[in-house]
Amino acid sequence: MFEPMHIKIVLILTIGLSIATALGYLSHRIKLSPIFGYLLAGYCIGPYSPGYVADIVTAEQLAEIGVVLMMFSAGMHFKWQDLLSVKKIAVPGAIGQTLVSALIATTLMYGLGWSLESGIVFGLAIGVASTMVLIRLLSDNHLLKTQQGHIAVGWLIVEDIITVVALLLIPTLAFSPGKEVLLQEIAYSIVITIFKFIVLIILMFTLGRRLVSYLLSKIVLINSQELFTLGILAITFIISVGSAWLFGTSIALGAFIAGMVIGQSKVHHLVTIKVTPLKDAFVVVFFLSVGMLFNPAAIAEHFNAFLGTLAIVLIAKPCAAFLISFMLKYPIKTALTIAVSLAQIGEFSFILSQVATKFGILPSEGYDIIVGCALVSISINPLLFKLTRKFERQFM
Repeated sequence: MFEPMHIKIVLILTIGLSIATALGYLSHRIKLSPIFGYLLAGYCIGPYSPGYVADIVTAEQLAEIGVVLMMFSAGMHFKWQDLLSVKKIAVPGAIGQTLVSALIATTLMYGLGWSLESGIVFGLAIGVASTMVLIRLLSDNHLLKTQQGHIAVGWLIVEDIITVVALLLIPTLAFSPGKEVLLQEIAYSIVITIFKFIVLIILMFTLGRRLVSYLLSKIVLINSQELFTLGILAITFIISVGSAWLFGTSIALGAFIAGMVIGQSKVHHLVTIKVTPLKDAFVVVFFLSVGMLFNPAAIAEHFNAFLGTLAIVLIAKPCAAFLISFMLKYPIKTALTIAVSLAQIGEFSFILSQVATKFGILPSEGYDIIVGCALVSISINPLLFKLTRKFERQFM
């Protein structure tokens, strides 16, 4: 039956958010990240499960808002101080662990018939852990303010930077010509892309920062809460869309830059208060859309690739993180905490895989494998954390 667009939106928000609330609550009660519940809720209203099927196109459009607000929030909370305080381990550790994960994943997927660029992007996507899951685990185990917690957060900041670079280069890989001139054209495109990005950064952190600070300061003087929130959203979307249109970046990357710029303004604390509730609501819609597009049949069809990917996330990543931390002469207890913290994937993996899929770099089964691995790793991660803590108490 034909449904007007506004009815489709209302149905998605009504049914989707209701199920997400229920499953998110249950996930929280059994000590899992609410992300697990949101993804399952999305699957429940998607085309690959029985019952009500939400309109995927509408959900994806709503999810785009969630991606922008999520990346904006990540940029807002990006603090160089958090990284600099643990740079001696976080920088080499995150880079080394990401390279190991990407190399193994690229080799695996290339061996299964994927293109080289597909394997690289896939490897980068599963190399980054979920900030939301990590913060929840550290907080539940009273480790957020400890040295292990600071290192894990700093490690994740470096992974986020690597993901941002990947988002920058994905359009370059997508528009590369034929195989006979692939390397030459990619090299040229990368140089041009990096040059455009440098120009964008210079403009945004000189003229852009001053203009944004001036506009927000003027809006604050009016003392209108709704106008202030509207101004933040307008600036965020203008920078996001403008970056994509003028400089060829992804909208997600533009939103991250917008967050960094606004985060350095004098009213950044007010921005956090006003935008967070709106961001949280649309982030749930983002996870709903991710779950809606999850096809379990693809996991069964590509089961070897799924098992290999799961092994990378649950074994190779933590082992690489542990060995690097140990080689840098950090205590075994610290190395174990960091390793287990990273044995999961989440929101940045979804964003990277979605962007890569839209640009035709990542095959559709790659997206399903990533979502499947996220569901498994998020559900197992708290148990791994408990076992690690028990091991530490008994033997260390």
